[in-house]
Amino acid sequence: MIGKKGTHTIRRAWFAGSWYSADPAELETSIELSFEKARSVETQHPLPFSEARFAVLPHAGHTFSSRGIAHAFAHIPDKLERIVILGPSHYAVLDADRFTTADIDTFETPLGEVKGFELFDKSHPRRIDHPVAVQREHALEMILPFIAYLQHQRKQHLEVSVALVSQITSPEAARLLASDIEQAISTESLEEGKVMVIASSDFTHYGRRFNYVVHGESPLSHVTESVKRDDLAIANFLARGDVRALFLSDYQRRSTVCGLAAAEIVSSLAFSNQSEGYIADYYTSLDVLGSSGADFVTYCTLLWR
Repeated sequence: MIGKKGTHTIRRAWFAGSWYSADPAELETSIELSFEKARSVETQHPLPFSEARFAVLPHAGHTFSSRGIAHAFAHIPDKLERIVILGPSHYAVLDADRFTTADIDTFETPLGEVKGFELFDKSHPRRIDHPVAVQREHALEMILPFIAYLQHQRKQHLEVSVALVSQITSPEAARLLASDIEQAISTESLEEGKVMVIASSDFTHYGRRFNYVVHGESPLSHVTESVKRDDLAIANFLARGDVRALFLSDYQRRSTVCGLAAAEIVSSLAFSNQSEGYIADYYTSLDVLGSSGADFVTYCTLLWR
């Protein structure tokens, strides 16, 4: 549960010690190593900009996700003050086309606390409060240690707001929710790089474990290439801000991209701000483990200038 000190609410570091290190020194070292891995990728495939205002980032345990997350934090705007994180709910059934959130004053991480801020007040028509869902959601938490690390490096306090979005029912709904965010934080703050908006999402979950074997199970090279083709098609729709085309595609209906709703909102928001998106990285859990198992997850980082 979200903790309290009087009226002060704290989101605990629920997954520290399991999904990533609870030891501050070990966690800091692993984050720094993830920056090295991200820089190595960008050396081969440079981005055409230095600062990113919008992102889609992975959220598996740090063994798998940290490289993908690091790309965004290597391109943080100099003027950044606040970060909004949208993610899916893996543990609670939530209403579609709504922001599910909670009042949080402080986010706990092994690298120190991060201050929370309220994106929408309680009267907002598309806000639903569900503190337990927010506390239990790893898709939100995996990014928080990077924010705490950034605070320490910059010697500057940042503020974070989080929300869960399980399902978007139409392109119009995605645009409406994107507009809600833009009105809450102001177009000017987005344009100046004072606010960054992140969608937390892994990409395809493939194999019998995930009940998703649309490309068969062998040969593995055929399967992974087919999955990559599907993933990059989705990523390109998102990068272009073409959420309507994504909704009309077969990928929307059969995708196992868990944070697709959050990604569609961020894509719509970036498009409305005339921001151009790029695929910064793409890899799989098999790449990380150096294995050839039949079940795997893919990770794709998208950044918008």
